[in-house]
Amino acid sequence: MRKLLGTVAVLAGLLAVPLQSQGAQQGPVPEHPHLARSSWPLFHRDAYASASGDLPSLRAGDRVRVTRLDNPESGTSPWTVFPAPYADGSQAMIANTQYGVVKFLMKGPEFRQISYLDLPRGRWDFDWNVAALRNGEIVVTNIARNQFVLLRDARPDCPSCELVAARTITVPKSAGEITIHFSISYDGHILVLMEGGRIAAVSLATGKVVATHPLGEGAAGYAYHNAFAHDETGRIFITTQSAVTAIDWDGRAFRTAWSAPYNFRGPGCKEPRRQSRLRERLKAIRGQRCTGTGTTPSLIGDAASGVVVMVDGHAPRNNLVAFWRGAIPPDWRGLPGEDRRLAGRIALPLSTPEDEGHTAENSPAVLGNAVFVAQWAGFNPDCTPPRGVQRVDWDPAARAFRLVWANPQAHFNGIPTVSSRTGLVYGTGRGEGCAHAYRGLDIATGRILLDVPLGEGKEWTDQGNQQAIADDGSIVVGVREGTMRLFADRSSVQ
Repeated sequence: MRKLLGTVAVLAGLLAVPLQSQGAQQGPVPEHPHLARSSWPLFHRDAYASASGDLPSLRAGDRVRVTRLDNPESGTSPWTVFPAPYADGSQAMIANTQYGVVKFLMKGPEFRQISYLDLPRGRWDFDWNVAALRNGEIVVTNIARNQFVLLRDARPDCPSCELVAARTITVPKSAGEITIHFSISYDGHILVLMEGGRIAAVSLATGKVVATHPLGEGAAGYAYHNAFAHDETGRIFITTQSAVTAIDWDGRAFRTAWSAPYNFRGPGCKEPRRQSRLRERLKAIRGQRCTGTGTTPSLIGDAASGVVVMVDGHAPRNNLVAFWRGAIPPDWRGLPGEDRRLAGRIALPLSTPEDEGHTAENSPAVLGNAVFVAQWAGFNPDCTPPRGVQRVDWDPAARAFRLVWANPQAHFNGIPTVSSRTGLVYGTGRGEGCAHAYRGLDIATGRILLDVPLGEGKEWTDQGNQQAIADDGSIVVGVREGTMRLFADRSSVQ
């Protein structure tokens, strides 16, 4: 490991030049008519799963105020979202734990809990997903009851009001059993992965299941621990452990557009005898090999010529892979030994399941053609975790990936978030010694430009969560049994 990191450090010095920031130009993700008008209404921020944008946030040199609040019942909320700001400028933050839903309120430096709504949930259901809608509703799951629960403030435009359950959508068992992996289509349907290798569309307006569709045959149809991306055309991108599949949704029915075989577990790995989502989660948490891809696909470019990217579970190094989203270019010859739809692959220098490492579960962030991937160190990283953050650019002209930089000193244990406005990629993990730190890396070079010290205790641990940027530029992160907010206090800056 030490030899590998030394080599990567040299690479970072050679490759980190300002000209290579050109690939990280923000491309417009089409506005979603059914999501809240906020900076971060959905897991991974948007339907493209970009975790990036032209967002105000923390800058190098800022005086950062850090507030950490315990979640009720010691719950953890990996995925946090923001409804639209209230008329007075304050904004709610919604945290969804395995036990219930918490509403926090932010206004200037103030950060406090407003309400907690207990929901009866199964111990191993992990009902963490949450989406904020344009009409003010908050969508969460209740796997134990095969339901979507839609919450809203007790009164309209009421910052101090508690969340209440406005309505529920019960999915008939005859249609299948829902998982936590859902999103909102551009035409106003809940798109949800089902047990048994299917996807369903549920109308937000009527609560009815409109259609279901198989993901594929056998292992190609079973998605263990991945969410999915989709675009404004209705095309949905789903990874299983042996294929990437694109499914088109037209508002009435699904249709498989294409399916490309790919071995995400890696050479020498076998498919498990029993398909079990819980077993696969536990293997990934323990850092075992052959767990395949755990990252949500992210979209680059447009529907016609762009690619969809994700990280595989190969050893000794995970690969970043890309597949053509639309029609395969007629002159594309393909990569040796792979399906012709595979557009690119590059071994990541700092993403490995070897030694103390874990296969990438914290999904990439994408800004323009730039992809940012961090080494995951599991749910309980010690004081000397495997470190590493890297930037890889997709070059549309060359039709290939290119390593831009790799920083072996930075430890990001969650999903990176990128702001084109600040020029930083954000994340949290171990800093110096045993202390936790919140950091911002220069998009162009990978150098640490923002370094906010946190505590040494486990309560600061990011176990693989997202960094959500609020409309006021503050950053909210789910940490062990709590929620952390970082606010740039510029009140005394002249």
